[in-house]
Amino acid sequence: MIFVISAPSGAGKTTLINKLLKTEDDFVFSISTTTRPRRWDEVDGVNYHFISKEDFSRMISNDEFVEWAEVYGNYYGTTKKEVDRIRKSGKIPLFDVDIQGSRSLKNQLEDGVFVFIIPPSRNVLEKRLVGRETENNEQLDLRLRNAYKEIAEYVNFDYVIINCDLESAFSRLMAIVTAEKCRLKNIKNEIDVILEDFNDYTTG
Repeated sequence: MIFVISAPSGAGKTTLINKLLKTEDDFVFSISTTTRPRRWDEVDGVNYHFISKEDFSRMISNDEFVEWAEVYGNYYGTTKKEVDRIRKSGKIPLFDVDIQGSRSLKNQLEDGVFVFIIPPSRNVLEKRLVGRETENNEQLDLRLRNAYKEIAEYVNFDYVIINCDLESAFSRLMAIVTAEKCRLKNIKNEIDVILEDFNDYTTG
């Protein structure tokens, strides 16, 4: 099982992911690689791997990415090396990707669970973006325009969470996690172990 969470910029995806990682030990965050500038509260190698566009282009040429996309003039991608790191840990990979990245991963992952976070309204999204103080007016307008196009792709996801407030949105996210853990394909190995305890009753 692999969890992929996407959202328009400012919908609250990062906050929900961080809360999930603090609550659930089964998940390991897949650290994306990006060319965008690091924000003041971000740590290289924790939030993202920050690299130059030249290095990113080289990695594309070397086929080092599972998926990559250009978003607002910057490049984002998930490396094959990062996916291998998480799989070897035995944990559930948790991807934080944009809409393009989610679309690309859906074509490659058979065991992916795709969750879409959206704001309850345009006004709420605009207030959240303004509150971040990371965009100028032109960038803000661009993100709002793109948000409409992104939200229209909701049909391509397994689950959609309308983030009216953090607690209710997180409760819905946890409900999805619980439901997916109980799916037969995700719990079959545990059931097989239980059945082995009854081996004495399978003979005679």
